[in-house]
Amino acid sequence: MHKLKHLIAILCFLGLLLSDVYSQQLPQYSQYLLNDFVINPAMAGRNDFSLIQSNVRYQWLGFNDAPRTFTVSVNLPYKQDKVGLGGYMYTDIAGPVTRSGASMVYAYHVELGEELRLSMGMFGGFMQYRIDGQNIVLADEEERYLFEGIETALVPDGSFGVNVYTDRGFAGFSFNHLFHNRLNTKLLSSTSPSFGYLKNHLFVTTGYRFELTSDLELEPSLLLKVVNPLPAQLDISARFIYQEEVWLGLQYRFNDAFVVTAGYEYKERIQLGYSYDFTMSNIKHYSTGSHEVMLGYRFNNQSKGPTGSAPIY
Repeated sequence: MHKLKHLIAILCFLGLLLSDVYSQQLPQYSQYLLNDFVINPAMAGRNDFSLIQSNVRYQWLGFNDAPRTFTVSVNLPYKQDKVGLGGYMYTDIAGPVTRSGASMVYAYHVELGEELRLSMGMFGGFMQYRIDGQNIVLADEEERYLFEGIETALVPDGSFGVNVYTDRGFAGFSFNHLFHNRLNTKLLSSTSPSFGYLKNHLFVTTGYRFELTSDLELEPSLLLKVVNPLPAQLDISARFIYQEEVWLGLQYRFNDAFVVTAGYEYKERIQLGYSYDFTMSNIKHYSTGSHEVMLGYRFNNQSKGPTGSAPIY
């Protein structure tokens, strides 16, 4: 009975790490509007320029082994605006659990009208879960045999997305973890074929830029994340954009955090974004918040005509 209680506690701990709070099995981004490509593969090739981005997120500062996320992505328009190509890699670390993934993307764009376009995209790649048993603290070290080494599970992964957009607004959705794969490993014993499986994720995004003056624009947006059986989570954001170079925004993630974000784009080339999450859940008693930094570089600027995207998307 004593060992059973410890085993249950360990399983609960791993369950928390493998699901995260509201971010589920995919990394969470406060700057989702600047990360739309990794949220929805249909965003590939939407802009009239190529873009390389790197994101770093440190979540729940104040916790030992708090989640950390590192992402690199490349987004390329191709063949006269009809095709988008690219890919991304990420690593999401939470204590002894590491989730890593890499995907390539293909997206196709069609004109629905003079200013309206439709894009559809697919991600294809893999995801790896890795658990370092030596970094798991046990109440009874006699049970160390349960977590003696490093266990990994490598599975194929895929996403599908749709996006409808103009030069000022967009609305789209994506389905992630299409294959619903089991994570096969012998973590607990030789009779345990898996320690979970990838849950299907639905992301819904929309946003629109309103011109307030010749120099100032307002862009409200939202992101809805649905993963059964967890409650749906809604992020509502609004940012002010000055002269298509500087932006300042606010965001509210229901039952989780209030976010302040700012950014700058230098000569339509270098992008820099920063956000800080003020935690509003019960975690606020133990954490000072979360930081996220984005660095991007634009190149191969093109002209898409009336349906091309504006800068700083």
